[in-house]
Amino acid sequence: MHCYRLRFRAPFHVDGRGNDFYDESESFIHSDTLSAAILSAWAMLEPADAEQRAAAPPFVLSSAFPYFQNIYFLPRPLGTTAPRLPEEQLKQGKILKKIQWLPVNLWRQAASGNDWLLDLNAVRIVQDVLAFPKSMALEPDFKLWAHEERPRLSVDRATVSPIEGQLFHFGRVYFHPDGGLYFLVRFTELSQQTAFEAALSWLGDSGIGADRNSGNGFFEWHKATDFPQLLQAHAGRAIALSLVNPDTADCASGWLDDACYALVSRGGWIGGTGLRRQRLRLFAEGSQFRRSLNGRVVDVTPEGLSIPYRVYRDGRGFFVGTGGRT
Repeated sequence: MHCYRLRFRAPFHVDGRGNDFYDESESFIHSDTLSAAILSAWAMLEPADAEQRAAAPPFVLSSAFPYFQNIYFLPRPLGTTAPRLPEEQLKQGKILKKIQWLPVNLWRQAASGNDWLLDLNAVRIVQDVLAFPKSMALEPDFKLWAHEERPRLSVDRATVSPIEGQLFHFGRVYFHPDGGLYFLVRFTELSQQTAFEAALSWLGDSGIGADRNSGNGFFEWHKATDFPQLLQAHAGRAIALSLVNPDTADCASGWLDDACYALVSRGGWIGGTGLRRQRLRLFAEGSQFRRSLNGRVVDVTPEGLSIPYRVYRDGRGFFVGTGGRT
């Protein structure tokens, strides 16, 4: 398993809802978006095998999650509850329920089914959703990321001309200089790692997300060697660190028994065409199952329309073990 850190040189906008509203940007990047962006950059470098590579990528990756300095955050496992608190601290329970991101040491406790927080004074909650170690020195008004909205003039998708008087708000995310996003990768063909990293460099120079022509989405990357060890999901209960669309073989009898999951709907546009890709539902990051799911790459090319290539969404699962009950 390899870890890549992204340090953004510019703000970015990513949103896979596909609902034509651009006022909000997600603060992390889902695995399907990241996979598609890397494969698109790879196709620019090696166009000959682009469609074959898109249908069966030689890697499986997680979504891109936040980090700050040497602290790596993971999505809080679904189904975990707020820790049991003494009566005098019960009001803190509502605050703890909002936490979405845990540092790896607390995530391990939550994933194994134990109380993930034994001492309320051991953490500092930042932006309502991040649990930082209290021992880390942070400014009183510290934020790992910040959202910004700017007015923009609408553009006709058919003519690429501005529509006079039709404004919308465009949301962007800025990261702290010492923070950014990271993702994990397993290569199904290790010989492709060098080409993968070349594509990642291309992507960093061309940008990820929307409005790249205005300078958004640029980043630098480097491999991290200090990412904490996680359990492999060889057998037993597993947690998804990616979006997952289950393959038929995953759906054996009882596969959803004791599962804890959320569903997300993903849509969007096909680049350069003005056409919508088919919507797809996937299990969200943090979903727990009795065992890991392989997932699948799904063809989301619109039916009945003629375009010169197929369009895919990567719904393969990136799972890790829980270290708890099976």
